[in-house]
Parts: sequence; structure tokens; C-alpha cells
Amino acid sequence: MTTIAFTGKGGVGKTTIAALALQWLIAHGRTPVLAIDADSNANLHELLGITFPATVGGIREETRNVVKGDPALSKQEYLSLRLQKALVEQTGFDFLVMGRPEGPGCYCYANNALRDSIANLSSSYPYLVIDCEAGLEHISRRTLLSIDWLITVSDQSLRGLHTAVRIDKLLEEMKTRVAHRVLLINRASRSRALVTPEQSAALVDSDFEWVMALPEDPAVSAMDAQGGTIHAIPEGSYIRKAMDGLMERIINES
Repeated sequence: MTTIAFTGKGGVGKTTIAALALQWLIAHGRTPVLAIDADSNANLHELLGITFPATVGGIREETRNVVKGDPALSKQEYLSLRLQKALVEQTGFDFLVMGRPEGPGCYCYANNALRDSIANLSSSYPYLVIDCEAGLEHISRRTLLSIDWLITVSDQSLRGLHTAVRIDKLLEEMKTRVAHRVLLINRASRSRALVTPEQSAALVDSDFEWVMALPEDPAVSAMDAQGGTIHAIPEGSYIRKAMDGLMERIINES
């Protein structure tokens, strides 16, 4: 199984890129794919145009209460059963949403449950696409212990690049195993340099294997403005051509 995870600062288009990556894999016959929305503010399903019946975080309290009422049933057994029912089956891919815990409490149990779920489910899929929480959440909690491709998404701002470098450094601190690290600069302007000398200096100590740009695309802006799905982005658009390059390189180097 090849794991492709997308992370980065909020608002840089991470979820749109994850959705396009999933669609690319399906279109090129790399199926079935397991897609996981690991962001507590789940919206990957909106870009895909699907709904979901339950979330990992939402069944946390349910699992605890059911197991209390039935001592013969282990928490993990019940959780595994519920997670199977929470899977949304679509043509070419299955979909699972982490969501957030209901009521008071931290995300620790939900994150651990997601990690166990990935381990249990992943053997059935050649590809796993994960839309991570914006920022450092899943890396700091070690929800993902091993990643083949970590795609850190940024915009052209210095703040976005600083976040990308912090994510890269945290991988070492948390001893997360990552085979390939890519910096993806989204909404890159064709009228200015990809990175300024100041921004280049911010990246000096990072361990990104390569840096790639995705261009500004009016089709993506129109989709966002109308609250549409990625199916509204036409073939031959700037973003789809750039995604071809990204995904082909990932497949070829996996």
C-alpha cells in the first residue's frame, strides 16, 4: 500500500488537492483507494459530492457506553465493527471521516482510533489518501506512524512556508517514518517568482526532496465561490495539468 498524506497551513487549498489526487488515482485505474478525511473540520466529502453516516470521533462516546453495558464486548471489537459500517463505498474508493469527539474531552482517543483503523483497513487497498488536519495535529499526536508521501501544501506567503518547515522539523522530533517529502506551493502566480530569496532562506534547513508549484486557476476559484465539487473543474484546466505532473511523479517514484 502507498500512503499519500496532505498537510499544511489552513486555507492553502490542501483539501482540494487531496480530492484531485484521489480523483486522479481513480481515473488512472489505481483502485481501490481508501480516502480518509482526518481533519476535525471535515469537508473533503463536500468536494467529492458525497455524504457519510458516521465519524470516528462521533462514535467515541457510543463505543465507551456500549462496552460499559456489555462486559463481554471489547472496545476494540465494537469499534472495528462500527468503523466498517462507517465506511462509505463509492466507485473506485471507500471513504472514512475522522470528525471530532462529541462533548468534552481531547482528541487523543479519536486520533488513536483513527491510527488503529488505518492499520486494520489498509491491507485491502493499494493506495491510501489522507487529508490531514491543518497544521501539526496528526503529526504531533502520531496518528500517522508511517507515510510514503507527505505532501506539505503552502501558498507563496512566508508564513505558509514557515509552517511547512515546522511540519518538516516535527517529523524528526516525533520519529515519523516518511519515505518522501514534497513541498507543494499552491496558487502560484505566473507573474512572479515562485519563491523570493527571503523565502528560499526559510527552506534551507528543510528536508524536502523537491518543490513543485500548482498554478492559480480560475476554474478552482469558481468552484469554491459556488460551493461546488471538483467534478466542476474541467479537463485541461491549469490545475489538472499540474496534478498530472505531481501524481505521475509520485507513481513513478513509489
